Amino acid sequence: MQRSAKNHLWRDRGRFLHRLIKPLFSIGAVLGLVLTVGGCGSSTAASGTISFWNGLVGDDGPAMQRIIREYNATNPQYKVVFQPMNGNDLTTKIYSVMQTGQNIPDLIIGDQFQTSVLQSQGMLDTMVDWQRYEPDLVGRNYLPQTWKNATVNGTVYGIPLYLYQMAVYYNKDLVNKYHLNYILDDGFVTTSELQSMKGKLPKGVYGFATGNLPWAFMSLLYSAGGTLENNMADLTTGVWRKPMEALRKANEMGVLAPIDVDGEQAFGSGKAVFAQLGTWAQGNMSKTLGANKIAEANTLQYGDRNFSNFMFQQNWLQLKDPHRSEARSRGAAQFVDFVYRHWMEWSDVGSISPAYRDLNNPAYKKLIQASFTNSESERRHIKTSNYIYGGYASSAWGSYADTVFNNVSLDEGLKTINLTAQGQIEIQEES
Repeated sequence: MQRSAKNHLWRDRGRFLHRLIKPLFSIGAVLGLVLTVGGCGSSTAASGTISFWNGLVGDDGPAMQRIIREYNATNPQYKVVFQPMNGNDLTTKIYSVMQTGQNIPDLIIGDQFQTSVLQSQGMLDTMVDWQRYEPDLVGRNYLPQTWKNATVNGTVYGIPLYLYQMAVYYNKDLVNKYHLNYILDDGFVTTSELQSMKGKLPKGVYGFATGNLPWAFMSLLYSAGGTLENNMADLTTGVWRKPMEALRKANEMGVLAPIDVDGEQAFGSGKAVFAQLGTWAQGNMSKTLGANKIAEANTLQYGDRNFSNFMFQQNWLQLKDPHRSEARSRGAAQFVDFVYRHWMEWSDVGSISPAYRDLNNPAYKKLIQASFTNSESERRHIKTSNYIYGGYASSAWGSYADTVFNNVSLDEGLKTINLTAQGQIEIQEES
């Protein structure tokens, strides 16, 4: 296919995506306006219960259910009802119930970008009442970056629950066998260090297995000197282009596992020295390779000047409901505080705690994901953002991999990523 034809193809895909998602966001905007005018009806949660909607459909679901069972066993005034669903269904249901004013949940979990979007549409309660009921749910008890992610225009709209990202795991035996310890001297793996593995590994052993490139790319952006707040207007500029060029070069050198290789499987079978996996993957990898044979480094970096562990975050949120009783709101706050005090009970899913209560706990410091927070230096490296348009940076999901693995040219890939993000930003602005 000629380059001009490819350009038309990517442009048409972007226009199609714009046409497809615009009505969905427009619906969301209308529902938001309905809410700000004033809801009708009331929450129909069963008497004596708190409805908790969430996207905890992985290993974190059963872990949260254990905590809920313990909480409900304390015989609170309102027992918590766990209602998990996938992300798209959760978003759709939120807008649906906010339009009707019926069956509004008492408690939800949303990421930092959702926090800003829902707040901008007038859908969220502030945390003033929760903090009055439970005085420990305040900023001094959390990492400042995470508290910032729950704050919009100086007002707190959420309570941090956990952090997560694509960490760099490494096989200790392979690092030693192929004399690659130099890569880990500072705790960070850079794109230039990936390239340095060229020719040092035998056939069938990959230097680096990629995973979830859009999420991982956020740390590359920040380590290249960019930020979401300053660099979302054009995703083809240098702070986006340079890391992408570096990854493409590593692929051309044969250092990266091919695009069709499952990164977790390659690493778990001992065929990859390094792998980009979620912080929640440590349990599976420990069982597969043995906990003593793996370790977790920081997120992948572009260079060594701006080390940045960009973290995604989930917050406790409460949707506005004029018919929710004060007692029910207090019950939601009591449960959130209970989880805050019992957070360690679900630490085995690999999430990173945002609370000093856990971060300074000797038991937490022994966990593999604690490598991100055990020192003050590591804590300072944590970067976050709840910029209202920040979530759209990863919206062109497959285009990141297509660009890194040379399925499209660098220019074409970046243009598609940018087109997709700008289309969604435009829709959000219209709403």
